[in-house]
Amino acid sequence: MAARRVVVVADTYTVYAFRLLGVEGYSVNSPREAARVVESLIPREDVGLVLLSAEYFDEAREAVDRFRRARSDAVIARLPTVREPGRPMDVQRELLRALGMG
Repeated sequence: MAARRVVVVADTYTVYAFRLLGVEGYSVNSPREAARVVESLIPREDVGLVLLSAEYFDEAREAVDRFRRARSDAVIARLPTVREPGRPMDVQRELLRALGMG
C-alpha cells in the first residue's frame, strides 16, 4: 500500500503552521470554500487523513458526509483551532471506524 497524505483545510494561519511540518494544506475563508475543497479531495487516493477546521466542520457537514461515504479507506476529522477550542475525542471509536470496524 502506498503512503497516504495528511491534508489540512483551515484558516491561513493554521494551514501555514501545518505546512511548516510538511503537511499539505488548503486555506479557506468560508464553509462553502471548505466544502468545495473537501469534495475535491474525494477522488484523491493518496489522501488518508483530512483535518477540517472546527469552525467550518458543522456547516460543511454535507461534504464531510459525502467524503465519508465515498472514502471508507480515509478519515476526515474535526481540527480544533484558536477560534474554536476542541472537545474530547473518542480515539478508540475513531480508530475502529477508520479500520472499517465501527
